[in-house]
Order: sequence, then C-alpha cells, then structure tokens
Amino acid sequence: YIIMYGMNSGLARILVLIVVLGALGAGLIIADDSKKIPDAIGQEGIVTSTLGIPAAAVEANAEVMRVVDGDTLVALLDNGETWTVRLLGIDTPETVDPRKAVECFGKEASQTLTDLVDGTRVYLEADIEADERDRYGRLLRNIYLSDGTDVNALLVVNGYAHALTSFPLNAERKVELRELEREAREAERGLWALDACKK
Repeated sequence: YIIMYGMNSGLARILVLIVVLGALGAGLIIADDSKKIPDAIGQEGIVTSTLGIPAAAVEANAEVMRVVDGDTLVALLDNGETWTVRLLGIDTPETVDPRKAVECFGKEASQTLTDLVDGTRVYLEADIEADERDRYGRLLRNIYLSDGTDVNALLVVNGYAHALTSFPLNAERKVELRELEREAREAERGLWALDACKK
C-alpha cells in the first residue's frame, strides 16, 4: 500500500496484476512438483520421468478393479464393460501361469503395478497400429494415470518389465520402449540389478 500510494489507479492495477500472476506461476510449479509418484516399494530413486509421459493430465475412462500380475489387470470401463487388459508393448516376469515357476522379479513387478493403479481411475489408450486384443482375448492398451504418467513406460524404465516389440505396435513407441529398457539395463535398475535374482 505504501508503494502504491500516490500512483494513479491504472498503474496500481497493473502492479497488482503482475504480483498475482507471479504468485500463480509459483503455485503451478509447486503443484507440478507434487505430482511425482511416490516410491511404491521403498526403493529410493524410482524414475518417474519417462519419454512416454504426456505433457498434461488425461481424462480417465476406466477404473482398475484388480491387478492380475505385472502387466495384466482387470478394469471396469466407463461404458459398463469389464475387461482383462494387457499392457501393450511390455512384458513382466511371470507370476501366475500355473505351468511356470514364479520368475525372477515377478513379484516386485506385480506389487509395483498394484501400488500404482489398483482401485484407481486410469486412461486406457488403444494403439491403432497394434492389435485390439491378444490371442487370449485381453484388450491391449497403453495405460496412463490421471496425472498423465505413462504406466507402461514407467515399468520398463524402472526395470520391472522388458520392452515387448515383436508384435504390431506404433513404430515410434517401439523405439521409445527399447530406449527405456536400454536405460534401465545400463543403470542396473530392477530386474537388471546384478543381485536381483540371487536367492
């Protein structure tokens, strides 16, 4: 008030507007920082920034009912249909196939997906260059949290999943997932850690 005393009303309004806009900008930075995903399993340094994270939040179109394993879940779509959904372009170690033993780092992958999406609203995205469903009838989808976090990419870059690019998939997405797997390998994250599979 002391600074603005004696100013004409137009100049005072401009000064107030500048201060308000500056405060809003600072608030947006703080709010954006708060969207970081907490480490679900107690590991420090979980990577939350990946090439696949969209620039803005997305509008959810399904609710996750339960997680089956690290790359499969059951979701209730907004149209009322319930589907088993297979995360597109990735593969996590096996945990539920009765014909196979539980594979190295499979439980960790399943727990991480559970911590990320179980009981939450998500956005399921189809890839027009991929198949709609796999041979088991599961929907093939990219999955995003409501803040725009790319779950498929997050699992790969943190070493919970391999890139699975031998099936039809958007070409740029294939490159992206391979790059994220390379990054995880070089950083020895998750299943790529030297001691990950030691008994």
